[in-house]
Amino acid sequence: MERIDIYDANLHHLGAMDRTEAHQQGKWHRTFHCWVVSAERGGQILLQKRSDTMKNFPGLLDVSAAGHLEAGEPVEAGLREVTEELGIEVDRSRLHNLGERVEVADQKNGQRNREYQSVCLYQCDIPLSEYRAEPEEVSALLWLPIESGMRLLTGATHSVTLLGHTYEKSGGESWEEFEMEVTTDSFLPRIQQYYLTALIMAERLLTNAGPLAIS
Repeated sequence: MERIDIYDANLHHLGAMDRTEAHQQGKWHRTFHCWVVSAERGGQILLQKRSDTMKNFPGLLDVSAAGHLEAGEPVEAGLREVTEELGIEVDRSRLHNLGERVEVADQKNGQRNREYQSVCLYQCDIPLSEYRAEPEEVSALLWLPIESGMRLLTGATHSVTLLGHTYEKSGGESWEEFEMEVTTDSFLPRIQQYYLTALIMAERLLTNAGPLAIS
């Protein structure tokens, strides 16, 4: 059982509750999102492909690393998700806070999601060969180039081919290079233009355009 803090719509703390119960009742809670940004190939952000065994949205592309804050944890504790999911250590001097994002969604399985998402960018240029992602949660890591990602998410093109590493069990468990053609349907669905906004903020970070903020 995982307990998380719950809040009212104004982010006033109300107490703690089992995570599953909080989603069933549509209680406001906090999560942590970290977008890994690289200057390679003209600028790119890292996507994770959720494992096919995940209960919610299996096999879809999503933010580099994300997770719920447990009861009593500060926002900074969310950095553990980066290490647990991606297998890399975070240099906090290269971390950029974008603020809070609100997401409301009702899922077909009955869950009612009411989240305050603390979002950050993490500039990191290490190759994917040095990542040690958790295969139970992440089946692949893929780089989304900023320019082609913007074209895809604004409808200028129908699909793009991404480069990444995928987890292979055949012939011994390992991470192997692969290519994947993706469309907008490949992403975890969100009402707002979250993925496009992340690309815009990544571009601003890499060009020192600032300020940086999420909405």
